[in-house]
Amino acid sequence: MATSTPPQPKEVYLTFCSGLDQASVGRLMQAFDVATQRNAEKIHVLFQSAGGCVADGICFYNFLKTFPIEVALYNVGSVQSIAAIAYLGAKERITAANAVFTFHRTSISPQYAMAFALKNYAETVGIDDRRTEEILRAHVKWGDEKWAHLDRADLWVSAQEAVEFEIADKIGDFAPPPGSAIWNV
Repeated sequence: MATSTPPQPKEVYLTFCSGLDQASVGRLMQAFDVATQRNAEKIHVLFQSAGGCVADGICFYNFLKTFPIEVALYNVGSVQSIAAIAYLGAKERITAANAVFTFHRTSISPQYAMAFALKNYAETVGIDDRRTEEILRAHVKWGDEKWAHLDRADLWVSAQEAVEFEIADKIGDFAPPPGSAIWNV
């Protein structure tokens, strides 16, 4: 007697609530790989993150930007720091009405560093600032006042402002249909 495999869903639902580091970005990429191998046409990701490593966030941004199938990221609470940069790589960006985004310049904590190390840290932070600003400028549409604010403090953006500034496409909820399989990454 032949057994049949159940049909694979065309839309996949994932949840991600973590910092962005090499391990978590690797898990996300693995989940996306599984979805493509199962012929998914769209991946929906509940995305909640306080940020993490600049390199890993930019890696995930570039991965999302060129991913071959549609990905919708949903900010359901707070997407901060480098996670807000990574969020911009998704083809579809949705935010809950009461969610926020946080942007800031690169920071580092060089406790007990010697002078030569401090100079190196300054150069590294400058490189990271330039590449994150390049991504921001390619996506967001806020005025000079917001850029000036970003140079001196964290910039918090409401859901409504996120749509206005083209950080998010629209306000909406992560709402998988009843009975959907939801995978936590």
